[in-house]
Amino acid sequence: MELGSVRSLKADIKASVIGPMNESAEVRALGMQVGPAADAPAAPPTIALGVAPKNDKGQFVLAVRIQNRGLENSREVAAIRKRAKGEVDVQYIGVPVKRAAVPWGRKPVRPLKIGCSIGHIKVTAGTLGAFVQARADGEVLILSNNHVLANENKAKKGDAILQPGKYDGGSLPDSKVGELLRFIRLKREGTNLVDAAVATIAEKIEYDARTLTGLGKLAGLGDAALMDGDAVAKIGRTTGLTRGRVTAFEVDDVVIRYDLGLLTFNDQIEIEGEGDEPFSRGGDSGSLIVGADRRAVALLFAGGDLGGSNGKGLTYANPLRTVLDELKVDLFLG
Repeated sequence: MELGSVRSLKADIKASVIGPMNESAEVRALGMQVGPAADAPAAPPTIALGVAPKNDKGQFVLAVRIQNRGLENSREVAAIRKRAKGEVDVQYIGVPVKRAAVPWGRKPVRPLKIGCSIGHIKVTAGTLGAFVQARADGEVLILSNNHVLANENKAKKGDAILQPGKYDGGSLPDSKVGELLRFIRLKREGTNLVDAAVATIAEKIEYDARTLTGLGKLAGLGDAALMDGDAVAKIGRTTGLTRGRVTAFEVDDVVIRYDLGLLTFNDQIEIEGEGDEPFSRGGDSGSLIVGADRRAVALLFAGGDLGGSNGKGLTYANPLRTVLDELKVDLFLG
């Protein structure tokens, strides 16, 4: 299908199939199997819809991402297949989780670099995504996720940011590299677009804004949209340099597990790893994702162990232009 046709089909199915399904008592009961009532978002994890590239250049199919086993053989999925006339990419992904820390040593990195361990003083560890510049006053800042720098809304402006993160041995005062400046609040009700925050850089802390270890130099800001199975790469605290490809974009209603509960995100990018490896693991949250031209395109924030053509799971990322606009910053290249 043409891109416009898939977008129209997605909007139609979201309104006529997904919306009514999410309001049904049957689906609400399924939601209770995923987590306690206190975790439940406005809509329980059901089916996320996006756009996926087809083998033919310039052609697309509807991406259908099932988040509850009870819906795999449901009448709703059958109805979606019928409406799309078979032009679908259906995968079970379960409920992805924020990419928080797992055991993996990381050392102090000076000057600060893209991909190193970082985190709020009360967070285990995540990844320093990039360096950005405030539109208001030109100050250079650290970019990562809310759940890495702002502890899922629990932090306050001025809190210490450590490099390496606490899990990797970071502690006060030696590991303090900056302070939390602002973040986009994660919402339990309604939908989220980004998981993002920025922090100041302490005086005398040097930084390298362009080096992508193992890839070369960051070349700038990429295009607004990713599609057609675009090749991408990232450098993260846990898995280092990994490569992958975009498997879907404009993904709506994808539910992610946080300490806050189950949060719903719209307009996300989905990525699978190259070869037999996952694109990301826990601790890679906040990683900057770049295209084949080394231009920045997305900010990694979540992933799971299910789905993908290699069976190693799928990663989810915020479009970087949306992140920058929400935080009122621009990518900084030095």
